[in-house]
Amino acid sequence: MSNLIRKNPDIKWKEVDGEIVLLNPKTGGCFGLQAVGASFWGMVDGNHSLEDILVALLDEYDVEEDTLTRDIHSLLAVMREKELIFID
Repeated sequence: MSNLIRKNPDIKWKEVDGEIVLLNPKTGGCFGLQAVGASFWGMVDGNHSLEDILVALLDEYDVEEDTLTRDIHSLLAVMREKELIFID
């Protein structure tokens, strides 16, 4: 079974003009997500694996699978480092 991705419950976030702005009160760091990243954030609910999210994003956006997979893996690494998400 794949690991599930969930948001750090301490993160404060807001949608602004179609983008998501995240704030980690613990670190004081801010992070912005544009269209695909915002869609990714919307699917991070503790009930979906990375594979589930990738399939949904491929259905939503006209993008090559390799490109999307690489970009989401990079985003995931940064978000984990900034303690915005957890993988259970």
